[in-house]
Amino acid sequence: MARRIIIGESGGPTPVIDWEVAGALDAAQEAGVQMYGMINGLEGLLNANIEGNIVDLSGMDPMSFVFNGPGAGLKTTRIKPKEREYKKIAENLAALGVDGVIYTGGNDSADQLLGLTRVADVAAIHAIKTVDNDLPVTHHCPGYGSAALYNATALKNVHTDFSGYAVMANFERDGKVMRGLDVAPVVVYQVMGRKAGWLAQATAFVRVDPKGDMVPDAPPHVILCKEELFDKAAFLAKVEDTLTRLGQCVIVVQEDLTDKDAGKSIAEVYATEVVYDEHGNIQHGRATSFSPATFLAGLVGSELKVDAVPGKVKDCVLNPQHIQRSCMMSSVDASEAFKVGYASVRAMLDGETKKSVILERRDGVTRTGLTDLSNIAAKERQVPAEYIVGIEGPTQAFVDEFIYLIGGPVALPHYSKMKFARVAVPETVKASPYIRRK
Repeated sequence: MARRIIIGESGGPTPVIDWEVAGALDAAQEAGVQMYGMINGLEGLLNANIEGNIVDLSGMDPMSFVFNGPGAGLKTTRIKPKEREYKKIAENLAALGVDGVIYTGGNDSADQLLGLTRVADVAAIHAIKTVDNDLPVTHHCPGYGSAALYNATALKNVHTDFSGYAVMANFERDGKVMRGLDVAPVVVYQVMGRKAGWLAQATAFVRVDPKGDMVPDAPPHVILCKEELFDKAAFLAKVEDTLTRLGQCVIVVQEDLTDKDAGKSIAEVYATEVVYDEHGNIQHGRATSFSPATFLAGLVGSELKVDAVPGKVKDCVLNPQHIQRSCMMSSVDASEAFKVGYASVRAMLDGETKKSVILERRDGVTRTGLTDLSNIAAKERQVPAEYIVGIEGPTQAFVDEFIYLIGGPVALPHYSKMKFARVAVPETVKASPYIRRK
């Protein structure tokens, strides 16, 4: 049984990643086991000679991590260690007298921990977390619910704000007066998710009424994700239909899509330059990165022709990037993250190693479980096909299964629609309409 454990955080932070540390520290203190923390994950452990990179958490109140605010209290890293770096980390662990490593993160972090076990004689437990929710085996991942809550709340309010820009006017076509949209608002909202569309599909929570049922024609009207090949013609046709029927359109796109014709990332097809990180992932959040939302808005503005919109399409590109994973926290998500952290230490003290703590859900109840670390490391899980209805988004079954993670439908704002009494316009006004000249 491990007697001195070290814990680290890796990958993109979430609003609840520190709840995992709090749960782990609580379990360690309960068992009387000393717990160290590595600042900046394995990168801090690699540079253990730098004072402050290794800290003693044993005497800390676990709740101090909970009240630390969003982000990683121990700081994070995206390092991909080389073989000689793994060996140095192993040497540092031995020198510190550490015989157990807890590492929070996604599939890349799991892969790093697995690599460490090949050279270090330590027990190793991976605590899952990722807003992308793209890890196999587990029902879902800590971090996903909180990011989904932010995106749904933001989109609900953005739509209410931006829809007010829709303007009807009179136009002349072929010698006849017609009515059409002088301004048609189109919102393009980009969510995180490199390889899977879990966050994109969760934006459909915006559509639900207080009972949890999806309302027809409620936004978002188009949801583009990695699971569905990007078909430019089909996309433009869907936007045209939505603008014709509703006079506005809300589009959600995840940070990467696969082009139907080219069979590769749209960034590799349309970008002038593609930037990759250490793990070979295409970068989407840097100043010079390709933005699918900006690309789609450009397509709508340059290639879309809609008879019902003689005027112009007013686009709004929103890429909340880090905001979506830091600004709101789901209490359900936080509670489950604490349990994952707690279970990671308990598993190690029970003699487990090379395992990932996962979440299992049966009969409406969520519990922690274990799977082999190799089942998570460098692997991905996309949204099952039965949950997706093309670019229209998810099924009601998807909503029913996952909306509890944000706290249910009651966690979202639900606005009533105003009803106006129309004024009878005099016939003289009707007979002399103002013709909008383009």
